[in-house]
Amino acid sequence: MRRLLSVCVLLLMVCLAFTDAYSQAVDLKVVAMSPGLRSSGYPSFSSPAAGTPNYVSTGLRTVGKGMKVYLKADTVGSGATKVTTYAWTFVSKPPGSTAAFSDAAKDSVTFIPDVTGQYIVQVAVNGAAKTHVDTITASTYRGITTLVQSCPCHAGSATFLNSYSNWKTTKHATIFARGMTGQLENSEGTHYKGVYTKSCFKCHTTGWESLTNNGNFGYLANTGATATPPTSFDSTWYKGLPLEGGDYLIPFQDSTLYKKLSPQMLAVGSIGCESCHGPADDHATTADKKKISVTADAGVCNQCHESPKGHSLGYFWRGSTHSTMKTSAAEASRNSCWPCHNGTAFISFTNAWAAGRKTTSADSAKVDPTFQSISCSVCHDTHGSSNEHLLRYTKIDTLINGYKVPAGVGGFGQMCMNCHRARNNSVTQVKGQMGKFGDRFYPHYSPQADMYLGTNAWEFGLKLEGLNTHGGLKNGCVTCHMSERMVVPNYTKVQSDHGMSMAENGVDKVEGCVECHGAIKSFKDIKASFDYDGDGQVKSAVEEVAGLMAKLKAKLPVDATGEPVTMAADSMLVRNFATTNKVSYSTLIASLFNYNYVSHDMSLGIHNTKYTVAILRASLGLVTGVEMDPLPIPKTFELSQNYPNPFNPTTEIRFDIPKSSSVKVVVYDIMGRVVRTLVDQKMEAGSHRISWNGRDLAGNTVSSGVYFYHISADGFAATKKMTLMK
Repeated sequence: MRRLLSVCVLLLMVCLAFTDAYSQAVDLKVVAMSPGLRSSGYPSFSSPAAGTPNYVSTGLRTVGKGMKVYLKADTVGSGATKVTTYAWTFVSKPPGSTAAFSDAAKDSVTFIPDVTGQYIVQVAVNGAAKTHVDTITASTYRGITTLVQSCPCHAGSATFLNSYSNWKTTKHATIFARGMTGQLENSEGTHYKGVYTKSCFKCHTTGWESLTNNGNFGYLANTGATATPPTSFDSTWYKGLPLEGGDYLIPFQDSTLYKKLSPQMLAVGSIGCESCHGPADDHATTADKKKISVTADAGVCNQCHESPKGHSLGYFWRGSTHSTMKTSAAEASRNSCWPCHNGTAFISFTNAWAAGRKTTSADSAKVDPTFQSISCSVCHDTHGSSNEHLLRYTKIDTLINGYKVPAGVGGFGQMCMNCHRARNNSVTQVKGQMGKFGDRFYPHYSPQADMYLGTNAWEFGLKLEGLNTHGGLKNGCVTCHMSERMVVPNYTKVQSDHGMSMAENGVDKVEGCVECHGAIKSFKDIKASFDYDGDGQVKSAVEEVAGLMAKLKAKLPVDATGEPVTMAADSMLVRNFATTNKVSYSTLIASLFNYNYVSHDMSLGIHNTKYTVAILRASLGLVTGVEMDPLPIPKTFELSQNYPNPFNPTTEIRFDIPKSSSVKVVVYDIMGRVVRTLVDQKMEAGSHRISWNGRDLAGNTVSSGVYFYHISADGFAATKKMTLMK
């Protein structure tokens, strides 16, 4: 008995050891370190102490000799097993290296590769229960002069030649030259001289690090700075230039300073190939593909674009859901999900589109299934493109239901529409559901493009397609979701908000809405044009839509979670509900779809209030048996008094037209002179709202006083008075 007990205990110990060993998980990650992350944190910024290196890292596995490498042991996936010990070691180092880890027993460590060559590093957790090995290549910068001289192996590649030719014309390639020749921020305010300063060099050149000798621009410029008198370009280039507001002013297109650069400095005097792919001297001399890096990771861009206080695009992006696509690793391998759940997949998709072909298995082979991010280079092609802002893909011709996107509608926002659209044709999906109830009965989470354009809901034969609220926005999604945002409080610079969200810390971000809707503070300040939900009160548009959603939900079958049914397992709930409540099964199916269509749009009608209200009211009327006009049509022409009045700086003007008409709304001053034409186009019947921001035809702010607004439409004319008070 004792022997049996001993054997059992021994087996238990073996099993526990076996389970522990195989429940570990460790992934060695090279971590990017932007100036913002390295500093004391956004929005503050603390420069490195005087006389110490500027240790920024792109997160690449190809790094500059003498530059700090940041490593992390990622143990996500270890489950309940607690990881208690870490051990970092060098499997091998280049001859002569004395590199050491900052603390070999922590989960995050650093080391500085002191000679060129390959560093094979290993991390082990819980006494080597699991290990992971990776290779870091340290090299030096060679810069780029001509393609043949700098990249001889690629000179014969048509694809590479095209990328190189495109890059040469980009702002990345030319910004340092433009800065040194007085072509940046040149205006009346700078006395028609270009603004530039030494701090700009760090991001406008390749591999900048003034104290580390690896061929980068900073070191070449700084050599001799400690001499007496200083002999380096770094400390002499600005001598004699006027200084204003901390910036040096360079005469426009004056190349005197630029001509003082040495050939070596000119080679790294741009945001060149090595800025994004790592120092390439070893790669160029050996043609070893393992000695250069290719990645779509945002760390490459954030070495400059996450640099408080002036450059915070990376900080904004880091707060977005684009930065952490949690489902990408699992979803990217599914054809139905590819390419929107994976950044590298979207790049392959856009490359194929640019080449005028469809994606193939060869494109799929280039996808990194673990890339969990929609990063900077997913949307922007750093090699250059014909699109503004280096956007990869700004066009979408047709939605999945066959709807042709009207020319010019959406602008830059068409890029967003490639992923933020329904994956199914609603007509096909709803008809199929009427015959056999299937799982996931909704337009797959994000039908924002369909909603914005006014299509792909079940319209009950009402011919609502094309009905839209914001179709006139120049850049569609981008106009509101990427409005200009103050970089930091009390700092004058603004940048496009790459966070994308329309709320922050519980506060609506309505900066992109103010020009049309006036001085609103939240979405609830935008009033509905009538009582959408029929409760006897006219509230804000979002509250009215929420009311409609609540009323419709109360008339639909719900599952165990309390939400309208979407899964086949609950199909009998739908059939029984239809029978019990004497509602047509087909009507119930269509109304379920419309409810989910609106809820998955996630805007409570903001993307397209007219279409949202129309399909919800139609659905609600049919399931309740109480007929409701989708969008009540005014019986007469009417021009309402502007609100607010008096106003500053914007006011809203409402008018009703009972039929499709050519409408013109013009603002006049007290002398009868045209100040601004607000509308001059054909408009559909309905209630309409427009806004005037107190600016004239030239975009200049007008003075305080009395103004008149006049409408003419299909024989109807009316004029009302308003007052601008500053």
